Amino acid sequence: MSPLADWRRAARRKLPGLAVVLLLLACHFAFDGPLSRLRERTYDFYQFLAPREATSNPVVIVSIDDASLKAYGRWPWNRGLLADLVDGVAESGAAVIGLALVLPEADISPDGIAGDKRLASALAKHRTALAVSLGNEATVSEAEPKAGWSIVGQVPETLPGFTGLTGSLPDFSTAAAGLGVIRASPDPDGVLRHVPLLWLRDTAQGVQLWPSFALELLRLYAGENGYVARMNATGFDALRMAGTIVPLEPQGSIRLWETDTNTPRISASNILSGRGDPRLRNAIAIVDLSAVGLTQYLPTPTRPARPGVDIHADAIGQMLAARYLVEPTQARTLERLWLVLSGIVFIGLSGVLAERVALGALALALLAATPFAFGALEYSLEGALYDPLQPALATILVAGFEGYVLYRRSEQRRSTLARQFSQYLSPSVVQRLANSDTEAILSGEKREITILLSDIRGFTTMSEQLGAQEIGKVVNHFLGLATDEILKRDGTIDKFMGDAVLAFWNAPLDQPDHRERALEAGLALIERV
Repeated sequence: MSPLADWRRAARRKLPGLAVVLLLLACHFAFDGPLSRLRERTYDFYQFLAPREATSNPVVIVSIDDASLKAYGRWPWNRGLLADLVDGVAESGAAVIGLALVLPEADISPDGIAGDKRLASALAKHRTALAVSLGNEATVSEAEPKAGWSIVGQVPETLPGFTGLTGSLPDFSTAAAGLGVIRASPDPDGVLRHVPLLWLRDTAQGVQLWPSFALELLRLYAGENGYVARMNATGFDALRMAGTIVPLEPQGSIRLWETDTNTPRISASNILSGRGDPRLRNAIAIVDLSAVGLTQYLPTPTRPARPGVDIHADAIGQMLAARYLVEPTQARTLERLWLVLSGIVFIGLSGVLAERVALGALALALLAATPFAFGALEYSLEGALYDPLQPALATILVAGFEGYVLYRRSEQRRSTLARQFSQYLSPSVVQRLANSDTEAILSGEKREITILLSDIRGFTTMSEQLGAQEIGKVVNHFLGLATDEILKRDGTIDKFMGDAVLAFWNAPLDQPDHRERALEAGLALIERV
C-alpha cells in the first residue's frame, strides 16, 4: 500500500474524533449563556481556594445589634438617639460616617420634630453619607446626587436605568455630605458576585448618574467632589475618581473579590454609653442594623451568607487596594482555541497513546491540567478570570470518545481474526495474534518459515482396496491426528489436500524455534499413526 493511501486511511480514522471536537466547539458557542453558571462556579472556586490578600481597610462597622436594642429599646429608634450615635462616632475620630439606612418618614417617637432636627444637625456637623434606594416604583422623598459627575461617551440605549427613588427626609438628605445607592444585584442563582458602583436614573430632566453607597463613602474619605464615568458600546467601561481608574463591567459594577478576614465591628451600645473605640480613629464608619431579623444576608462566592454591609466594606477595600477581578475580552477565544488544539493533539496521538496506556493517561492529564494551571496563574498574578473547566472537560470527552472508538476497532479486529484463523491456528495463537500488530503482519512480509507436508503412504493402493466409507474414516482419522499435533505446537494449517495436510511455522507470528516445532509435530504424528 502506498504512503498516500496509508495517510488517507489514517485521516479517515480521525474524522469521527474531529467531528466531536467541532460539535463541542459549536456547543460552546451555542450554549455560552447556560454554561455561564458553570463558569461562575469555577470563578467562585478560585476565590474559595485563594481569597484576596487582606490589605489595610479603614472601614469599621458600628452595629445596632441585639445588645444595643436591649439597652436602648426596639427599632426604630427615635432620631435623637441616632443623632447621639452619630456624634459619638465622630467624637471617636471617624473620618467619614455612613448610615446604611433610608429614613423617608418623620420621627414617630415622642421627640417628633425635635428628634429629626437633632439628627439633621448631627449629619450636617460631620462628614456623613446616607443611603438611597433606586427602583421603578413611585418616588418617595426626592433627592439629587451630592457628587458632581460627568459621562464620557454615549450612554447605550440598551443600558437600563431606574425611574423611582426612595430617599430620606429632605432635611436629612440636605444635611448629609453624600448620598449613595444601596441595592443588591445577585446573579440568577442568588449569589452576589457583582457590586454595582454606578447607577443610571432616568428623570424628566435627563439621565442622572448615582454612585453606590460604598463609592460615595470612598469619595468623602478621599475628599473628592465627583466622578467621571467612561462609556463604550456595551455600557460602562471605567470610572475615574481621586486620580485612579476603576475598571467597570458593562452594568457599572465590579466583581466582588473577598478576603478571608472579617470587617471590625463595634456595638452601637458601646458608643452610646460613652465608651469610645480607638479603631474608629480616621476610619470610615458604617452604621448598620445587625440585630436578628433586621439585617439582610446574601450568599457570596466564598460564604453562604454575609451581611450586606460587609459587601460595602469589601468593595471599599478593593478600590483602595486597586485589586479587581476582570474577565478578559479574549477569555472565550482562548478557551475555544484550547478546546480545539487539545482535542486535535489528542486525536493525532491517539494511535500511539493507545499502545502505551500509561503514556496516554499522562498526556490526557497534562492536556486537561494545563488550563487549570494557566487559569490559576492568571488569577493569582493579574486577577484575570479564565474558565479552565470547560476546555478540560471537552478534552476529557474527546479522549473518552477516541478511547471508545479505538476499543470498538480493536474488538472488531479480534472478532475478524477469530473468524479467519480459528480453523487454522490453535486458540492460544489466535489470542496472541489478536493482541499483536496484525495490520503489519497481514499486509505481507518476507520471512523464513518451516513447512510440514504429510500424507498417507500408499493411499492410492489403499483406496483401491477399501470402500468409500472406510477410506473416509482413515483420512478423517489421519487428518485429525495431524491437526492435533500441529496445533499443539502452534503451527498454522494452510490447507488439506485429499489425504495430505500442509502446515507451516513462524507465520503469521514470530516463532524463533519454528524448526524444532515442525520436527516435533512430524515425529509425534509418525508415532501416533
